[in-house]
Amino acid sequence: MGLIKALGLDLRILLAQLLNFAILMWVLRRFAYRPVFKILEERRSKVNKGLDDAELAANKLEEAEAQNKQILLEARQESKKILEQAQAKAELKQEEIIAKAEAEIGVIMEKERAKIALEKSKSLSQLREEVSALVMLSLKKFLENNLDEHKDQAIVEKIVASLNDK
Repeated sequence: MGLIKALGLDLRILLAQLLNFAILMWVLRRFAYRPVFKILEERRSKVNKGLDDAELAANKLEEAEAQNKQILLEARQESKKILEQAQAKAELKQEEIIAKAEAEIGVIMEKERAKIALEKSKSLSQLREEVSALVMLSLKKFLENNLDEHKDQAIVEKIVASLNDK
């Protein structure tokens, strides 16, 4: 106790101050610290939930971007496939048109060849008739001038042979 008096402390005042301090701590803890801690804990949980939601949203965004890239890749592949099919169909159609045109040209050429062959045979037939008529006329004139039978016979045979060769 001497030490307490030497320091100038009054025990009654010290006990009253300790009692006041204990009451103050109880009041603060009951009415101030608990609600503040409760508010801080709620805020902490909201912040954590917000961070989790943000992380979830970032993950979903990455997934959406990956899915978007995949869809674009598939669309490009599909468009490439469609383009290749269109080109193949166009080439096939072109080949069909060319084949049809070639067939038509072949038919037209055969018809023209047949016409030319017919005209040629008609012309040759007509030419033979004209040549025969000229030979007959020449032969008639020749026979009127030459009355030698051996010569006439040889000439007629020679003419007939040359006509048969043609």
